[in-house]
Amino acid sequence: MSEPTPGADPAQDPAQDPGRPGTLVAGYVLAPADPAGEEELFAGLADLGVAGLEHALPPEGAPSLEPGWVQRNVRPEWDLLVTLVPTMVPRLGTDPGYGLSSTDPGSRARALADVARARDLALSLADGSGRRRVVGIEVHSAPGPRAGSLDALARSLEEVLSWDLAGAGLVLEHCDALVPGRTPAKGFWSLEEEIALVHALGLPAERLGSGFNWGRSAIEGRGAALALEHVRTLAAEGLLRSVVFSGATGEESPWSPAWADTHVPPRGDDPALALSAPSLLGREEVAETLRAAGDVPHVGLKVAVRPEDADVATRLAVARACLALVDGARAAG
Repeated sequence: MSEPTPGADPAQDPAQDPGRPGTLVAGYVLAPADPAGEEELFAGLADLGVAGLEHALPPEGAPSLEPGWVQRNVRPEWDLLVTLVPTMVPRLGTDPGYGLSSTDPGSRARALADVARARDLALSLADGSGRRRVVGIEVHSAPGPRAGSLDALARSLEEVLSWDLAGAGLVLEHCDALVPGRTPAKGFWSLEEEIALVHALGLPAERLGSGFNWGRSAIEGRGAALALEHVRTLAAEGLLRSVVFSGATGEESPWSPAWADTHVPPRGDDPALALSAPSLLGREEVAETLRAAGDVPHVGLKVAVRPEDADVATRLAVARACLALVDGARAAG
């Protein structure tokens, strides 16, 4: 077990928490690049009382796709929300038309093949453990209006929903929309267009719902207001399946230039969060989001640590501080 932070209140120490039902951590973003440090990080996450991981589906050949890696790093009781972002981003770097909404048949087929890899992971994990392990597969509306169509996105989602997903729901996670006159981080379809499409497919939210990432909506709106509007809208529409807390900032920071999708941690009083003081996401914004979201199945934490060569203890301290901040916001109601 991790030792409590010196001077911390043991009642609020995540290592002593009896559990955080439904709370997921994006371990792949927190982890260092070296394999030994990565394994130490995932072992440390097991002490934080989380319910599971927002789990990366990287491009082919990554070590984390090997069964042995999963056995070493992913606890058997953890649920997984599998995200295709780690595959999508490099694919878009070489093929700007890549994605489920692509009007190019080859680019759309490649995106569907990647979702099929997530399906295969869900099936193999379920077969190996005798239960559903992947609770959701996060997909996205790439490439957006610059090289896609909503009709193509609808056809892609219909095809995926015809597959055996081993009990996983399909979650269309909103990324920042293309805004005229502004350089986007992602630049996909608007939330309103995505909502209309999901409703048109007429399925229960447990099969096809929407995912919300605080930082990506803040990047789209250039501030916290649109993020709150987005989560309220998704909750009111009955589509909200996941809320992921990832910060953003309008300032240059150790993470990136302003308005980049680099998973800045929230600001807070814990010394582990000192570098993320410019973050627009803080305890008040977390509390407002949770109130607006209501009874959402999964609450995720997706934060990166700086400096990039930070040791595992520093990374776990950031995770611990962020989880405590979310706990405090929940307790405040």
